[in-house]
Amino acid sequence: MTEATRRGFITAAGLGTAAALAVGGQGALTADAAPALPSDADGDLVAYVRDVRKGELVLMVEGHEVVVTDKKLVARLAAAFAQARG
Repeated sequence: MTEATRRGFITAAGLGTAAALAVGGQGALTADAAPALPSDADGDLVAYVRDVRKGELVLMVEGHEVVVTDKKLVARLAAAFAQARG
């Protein structure tokens, strides 16, 4: 696996985790937090940052798109992404 592919996978995995936290109502992403999944959580979840400055995440859950605005979460994701890029 190339370095670029690894980075993309890690970024996607991190975004998926962050999106799951956002959907579950957890506003903060911390290493020691053990968020509980919603009881009906099932299937695939894909997320991407649509607008960094506005703090918008798009969550794609089983064919549906949901826009979540969480400036703090997006800022943390952007910082993590910048750190991962080295």
